Amino acid sequence: MLSLAKLTILACGALCAAFAGINIAVSLKCPKLVRVDVPIKKLPKHLRGLKILHISDIHNVSTKRIDVNIWDMVFEQNFDIAVITGDMTKEYFDQVLPLKGVLTRLAGRVPTFFVDGNHEQAHYSHMKTFMESCGICVLDDCKASVDINGEPLDILGIRDYYYQKWQDFKPLDKLMEGEAKDGFRLFLSHQPQVIDKLAEFNDFFILSGHTHGGQIRLPFVNTIVAPGQGFFPKYGDGLYKVRGSYLYISRGIGASRIALRFFNRPEVGLIRLVEGKR
Repeated sequence: MLSLAKLTILACGALCAAFAGINIAVSLKCPKLVRVDVPIKKLPKHLRGLKILHISDIHNVSTKRIDVNIWDMVFEQNFDIAVITGDMTKEYFDQVLPLKGVLTRLAGRVPTFFVDGNHEQAHYSHMKTFMESCGICVLDDCKASVDINGEPLDILGIRDYYYQKWQDFKPLDKLMEGEAKDGFRLFLSHQPQVIDKLAEFNDFFILSGHTHGGQIRLPFVNTIVAPGQGFFPKYGDGLYKVRGSYLYISRGIGASRIALRFFNRPEVGLIRLVEGKR
């Protein structure tokens, strides 16, 4: 017969296992909306209160259905523009096909912009054509302008950071030629490390993903590991003030190599630009 102490240990173990299982299930399938105010100094009046929907790292696996339904939550929100910072699929191009309807609906509602991630590299041309067929503006080392309250907002976007490294950052350098050192702009990059390549520029708001917030987290602990940065990365998740610019890193929606998220629910960002202290 088991002693009371052993029964207590077994019961605690069972509870911990059940809690872990519930947490994993919630972290994989129950997305949350993260609201963030970003205080920008000298923010132009026409951009004050601008709401940006930020989606990253969907990593859809099925070729028949949407794995994580963020879309009911998304379409309940009010926002002015939408940005998608890469990694729509886990491995194959066909995994993005179930998203055709919701992406077309999103782009039909607000101006929507996309930059690719490392998981798009093998099928980039197909992905670009697909996203454009949904009405989405693909920024591949180029700049676009969108009308906000009768005034322009410049949005720059680059191919994935690994692609930039392979090209010795020449596409990024070419994009930045002639860009003013100051003045507010949005900048889209799948990987956040690009901010260190923009040290001479001020007033950028950079939106990224890629890190998944470490994917597996512990309570009250920052991002433990991030691809491309290793353990306890410089840029993990959330909002960073770096020199004269801001960087926001989404924890993303899906999972990459291991289909596991722990203490790390999928997230969609709803970001509001506000005037910062002078």
